[in-house]
Amino acid sequence: MHRMSLPLSATLFLAPPLAISDEVRLLTWEAYLSKEVIAAFAQHTGHSIHQVFISSDTERNAMLATDGGLLFDLVMTDSNATRAYAQDGLIQPLGNKVPNAGHIDQRWQQACGDYGLAYSWGTLGIAYRSSLVPGINSWKQLFSPPPPLRGRVVMMADIHDFTAVALIAAGFNPNSAERSELQAAYALMQAQQQYVLEYDYGLSYAISRQQSSQMAMTMAYSADVEEIIESTGQQDWVYRVPDEGTMLWVDCWTAPASHPIKPATLAFLNFINQPEIAALNAETTWMPTPISSAKALTSREHREDKELYPTETITSRSDVYQNLPKAAIDLRAKMVATIKE
Repeated sequence: MHRMSLPLSATLFLAPPLAISDEVRLLTWEAYLSKEVIAAFAQHTGHSIHQVFISSDTERNAMLATDGGLLFDLVMTDSNATRAYAQDGLIQPLGNKVPNAGHIDQRWQQACGDYGLAYSWGTLGIAYRSSLVPGINSWKQLFSPPPPLRGRVVMMADIHDFTAVALIAAGFNPNSAERSELQAAYALMQAQQQYVLEYDYGLSYAISRQQSSQMAMTMAYSADVEEIIESTGQQDWVYRVPDEGTMLWVDCWTAPASHPIKPATLAFLNFINQPEIAALNAETTWMPTPISSAKALTSREHREDKELYPTETITSRSDVYQNLPKAAIDLRAKMVATIKE
């Protein structure tokens, strides 16, 4: 992964820490927040960050359904889950509580609404080892991979992403609620089982296995490949958005409704939405930022990375997540649970 340090305002580090320090507890994805930003936040405010990592949206949902809302100050959710959590009363509005949130581009902030703050965005695609196969260009190849990749597929068992790409591979809309179309997607998921090494988030698998990783293909988010390369030492990983199109995602910081938002939590959100800090975070994690003024501060290599900032050609044939009827969500959850058994 690229680790380029950006110049930060000298006054940022000269400001004295707050008199009372606190810990901000995050439920989020692994390798999703820059270590440099965490250190800068601690130095600037005196507050610390404690992170707990999730490997799927399903895991996060289960944690919040029990006592997760009490354990964490902020939870990373996609825009679809943000709307659902808000409707169920699980999260509270962030609204105008974070002054620097005004820097976020409205296109991305609108996806998170009043109950979340846009943090990152991107595409869903396939990551694979290019030294083993000449090229991957279809979602169908994820479910029926070329021989060199069979038995080496790591598949994220998420009820939204897993079923969405199976629906695309089957020739249907990824937001479909039609039972017959979901059954066709399920048939592909069943056929894929024989080729799956493990059901896990590919990046989490790579980080845990390091150089012993046997993974050769995985469903991935557009910012994952750099970290997979760094974790495994395998330089031949590439990311591809299949020709059929994909899903566009927006991730949002949300605050559980089970307890008041702490001053340290608001300080963290305000800190990371400073354009200069957002740029440092985007550059050192090698992921896209929803703040245009921050993107302008990153390196040319970062700004022009088409994996991070896809072309209009890709976005025009991509879908965004939509709210689904409860019956369709329940069926998707049952499909994924059965596949994992």
